[in-house]
Amino acid sequence: MKKLKVGLLVVPLLLLLMSFNNEQLPESFAIIELFTSQGCSSCPKADKLLSQTIANAKKDGKKIMALSFHVDYWNRLGWMDPFSEKKYSQLQRDYASALHLSNVYTPQMIVNGTTEFVGSNNNELTNALERSLHTTPTTAFKMLTATFQVGALPLVKYELERAVPGCKLHFALVSLNETTYVKHGENGGLILKSENVVRQFISAPISVKGQIQFDVSPIPEKNNLAVVAYIQQEDLKIIGASMAVIN
Repeated sequence: MKKLKVGLLVVPLLLLLMSFNNEQLPESFAIIELFTSQGCSSCPKADKLLSQTIANAKKDGKKIMALSFHVDYWNRLGWMDPFSEKKYSQLQRDYASALHLSNVYTPQMIVNGTTEFVGSNNNELTNALERSLHTTPTTAFKMLTATFQVGALPLVKYELERAVPGCKLHFALVSLNETTYVKHGENGGLILKSENVVRQFISAPISVKGQIQFDVSPIPEKNNLAVVAYIQQEDLKIIGASMAVIN
């Protein structure tokens, strides 16, 4: 009888512990970083693939977040991409170094800072997302909010499950939809549509909670804004992420 009682006690205890552990596990996620340019004739196909992926993720309820970084090294070839920034080109070069690539190129997608491939390759993207969505994150955001303050400055407040040493926090202010008529360059005469275009990008030291504020300019329309935040290791692997839409 004593063995039976012990067994009856152990089973509920194990179930309780399993339930507790499952509740504590952060939700798996995927961050897609697309390096693109309106001056690159190969990029519109990748832009469309990113848009399709965003739509599918919303429909399927998957935690997939996308960032469209417009690099500036195509600007000298006939069209000045209005969303391009030198810092985004440097970010891509940092990835090239971390991933042991001999050069940078567009369109390029990088998933969770670890897997890179040609940005229009649907099969590579599907495989990378599948792996990421079956990987348990190291940490997560307990809270992420983004609101407009006095002077229309987006203010972001955040709190992490835990601060992992040696990491950085990144905050990307994105416009959810952009349409541009390209007058010159390889895409001259085309109307290009893009989603989750990075408009401002701020990095900060790791901390359990805090807040950051974006600059006055450029600020897209209020109903076309979101913030994607993520935690990145020194080797550029992304170990936690969240997104907040600004209404």
